[in-house]
Amino acid sequence: MKLSGDFDGTINTRLLGTDQGTAASCREADCDLEFVNENGKEVADSLSELSGATGAGGLARPLVPQRYRLAITNGTFVVEEPGVVTPVGAAASSDLLLTKPTFHDEIEVFTTADPENLEGGGGGESLSALEQNGVERTAVTEGDRVVLGFESTGIWGALSHFAAKQDEGQLQAGQAVNHSILSEFLRTENGVSLEVRQTNPGANEPRSELDLADAAPEDVTLLLADAEVLETGDSTPGRFYLVLDTSDGGPFTEDPEPGDEFAVEFALEGAEGHRYAFADDSGEPPAPFKQRLPAPEQFPYWETADGTESAEASFTIQERYFEYDHVTDDGELLVEASGGAVTGTTTILPPIEMSATFVDDKRDEPFRSESEVELSEGNFTINADLGGADPGTRLNYELYDGTTLRDSRTVIVVDDTDDPDRLAIDGVSDNATVATGENLSALRIDVRNAGGLGGEGTLTLDVDDGNLTAARDLTLSSNESRTVGFPSATVRLDPGAYPFNVTLDDDRRNGTLVVEENTARTTIDDDSGEGDTDDSGNASSSGDTGGNTTDTDANSTDADENPTANDSTGAANSDGNSSDVGGNSSDPRDGSGGRDGESEPTTFLPFGIGTRETLVGTVLVGAIHILGHWV
Repeated sequence: MKLSGDFDGTINTRLLGTDQGTAASCREADCDLEFVNENGKEVADSLSELSGATGAGGLARPLVPQRYRLAITNGTFVVEEPGVVTPVGAAASSDLLLTKPTFHDEIEVFTTADPENLEGGGGGESLSALEQNGVERTAVTEGDRVVLGFESTGIWGALSHFAAKQDEGQLQAGQAVNHSILSEFLRTENGVSLEVRQTNPGANEPRSELDLADAAPEDVTLLLADAEVLETGDSTPGRFYLVLDTSDGGPFTEDPEPGDEFAVEFALEGAEGHRYAFADDSGEPPAPFKQRLPAPEQFPYWETADGTESAEASFTIQERYFEYDHVTDDGELLVEASGGAVTGTTTILPPIEMSATFVDDKRDEPFRSESEVELSEGNFTINADLGGADPGTRLNYELYDGTTLRDSRTVIVVDDTDDPDRLAIDGVSDNATVATGENLSALRIDVRNAGGLGGEGTLTLDVDDGNLTAARDLTLSSNESRTVGFPSATVRLDPGAYPFNVTLDDDRRNGTLVVEENTARTTIDDDSGEGDTDDSGNASSSGDTGGNTTDTDANSTDADENPTANDSTGAANSDGNSSDVGGNSSDPRDGSGGRDGESEPTTFLPFGIGTRETLVGTVLVGAIHILGHWV
């Protein structure tokens, strides 16, 4: 090769030997070269006169990775067999080692806010500013930027060529350049591909894809950086970043919407058994980006044994939102009275400046405070100045993005945001006295709404470990206090002192219930006249005022009753028949007594008095039946 007089010392190996090279090929240029054989006889005075066996026929492809000899000579070379060319003498020599390109199979993905909000905003933002203000996540908020990082060597010679065509100068690490350089590189360099495409388009909906060729400069930024896994110089890039705007009208063929999913693929193509080769232009230096056809797309520096290497990643689009941690079913904010703060999660990224105001115009002197919104790793905190408001107080809340109102709702001050409608027991008598048989309205419990938000609860009572229980459902509005009892519960305990406890939510109190005799009540014994059976199996009347009982032949008699068989008021003897003292009895085969209002057969006794008449007589006149006679 022959270097021109304005050569700056940099040789683009991707262009070496082509018609776009920075050094002219001595095959066409007059380099004042002389080639002799081993005997010193001149065999050629230019490369074009040498045999193709010497490799002087021009490059078939970009320089392959291997060691090359460099020498400063007088221009005379010896051509040895079989085609080896060596300088006759060298003033200085060195080696040039070209290594095989490396490819990093991971794509870095993070999201950052609009560059206008970042330090040095606009199109000249630095990579460090993007990383400092970005969040390493694949969920990208609609309208924010998604940053994609790719790492590979072996592509920078081609990129530098297109940068030079656009007067961007030599590419340097840390530099931001026009994305059209990358767009032209991808269209021209066979074997290198980059795709960003939607993977979940709806039915009959077009797929959204990245379109670098038609993207505006403010929607795409191309940043160069050092390769992370390579020991490169400070000025040598090995990694590039694409910063893509996800706002409407950005670099995508269809505007990204929340829920859209995108796949990213960066690949160096390769087909085993194939090598990249320049197109044959009839002995002229080849064009650097014109591949010989037919051939599959092939990365210029891949060998025949190499296949495609690719890196893949993905990201999704999510909506912009603030989601509060503590709200009512109606969306009202809950803030604790002591050390109150509004907290939650957000997809909005710093360093956006946001603020919130709290206003209460119902006070004697209208109240207003303003607080900054602190954003950190997807969370937000607003330290609320509520002006010492008590639980139950309501204030107006407004959220601002700069001067733009983003949200407005009501704030309710509560005691505990985790339990804003808590009911509590304020007090209960240590001792309560009631009379047996009365209700428990005398047992009074003071309850209140301790949360600040209207709530419901159940007040329960347990006396003597379950011997008496009661419950009462309560509904108390904000800050309401009330004294309640249990009027529906009746005390059926014997006189005495009984421990009790009452429970409301997590609040529990104990006390003692004293049960006394009810002085207004007289107990009347129930004299049913039903007989008891003694140890001998004879029936005795529990209602016999005279205490007279007769036990003769296992039949029983009662001074006040003269039972008959099948009569529900009579007592039965041991053989199933009822009898008076004289042994008179009715025959059960003669029939049983009928129901009320029905005709009933009369059983005649020896004294001319029927059974029905005997009973009536007994009840009305209290006659006494002794020895078979009525007195």
